[in-house]
Amino acid sequence: MAVILALGGVLSLAIGALCVKEYLRTRQTIGLVKLVSPCTVAELADRLPGEVVELKGIVRCATPLTSEITGRPCVYYHSVTTREYVPASGDGKGSSFRQRRSEKISENEQRIAFQLEDATGQVTVNPFDAEIDARKLVDRFEPYAGVPAGSITVGGISIEFGGDSRTLGFRKVEHAVLVDQPVYVLGVLQDDGTIGPPPEGSRLRRFLISARSEEELARDLWKRSYLLVASATVSFLVGAWMLSAAAVRTLASLF
Repeated sequence: MAVILALGGVLSLAIGALCVKEYLRTRQTIGLVKLVSPCTVAELADRLPGEVVELKGIVRCATPLTSEITGRPCVYYHSVTTREYVPASGDGKGSSFRQRRSEKISENEQRIAFQLEDATGQVTVNPFDAEIDARKLVDRFEPYAGVPAGSITVGGISIEFGGDSRTLGFRKVEHAVLVDQPVYVLGVLQDDGTIGPPPEGSRLRRFLISARSEEELARDLWKRSYLLVASATVSFLVGAWMLSAAAVRTLASLF
């Protein structure tokens, strides 16, 4: 028991450390969003390559992607399909115990370069390596009425699943950055005049693309930072308690 408590304590402390790391990163992003003044596309001509810039405009793209689930024109999408099922395990007496479970059967993420357009012009944004805050387009559960062993088509690809469980249905979730919709970009001006990521190894700059307004994004970042602080505090307290309990049990076994 002491070993289990010790391992649990170490795991809780590790989770707390990860929460602290993510909290610091989130606060740094909040600081950048507040510190960097927005500029127009025309004003980029007065900025130096390597400088952090903040832009607000509309997404434009001549040959956009088509999102996998909703079929909307976009420049980024992330779709996930999860199967929810009930496995059956016999106990040798004809009865069975069933517990609802889920498994991810499909996940797809795509992104392409696009134009950010404001009242003064357009600039190319290369979203590769960017943190993308996309809007949720769909989150629905589709009941499955087929046979236990069957298949589902996702993105034109048929995915088969086994017959040793009862499929309840499929949950489909999709986020995207849509064409002709507002976009917020916090990135670095590149040598070729496009907006992209900071140099590799940079700790003081970010590349963020959001389908929400700056105000919405800031509120979400603050909320996230509070949750991370709470999670870190709980993890450290639980970890300390479990390690203390493990130490007490170990000492008790010695005497």
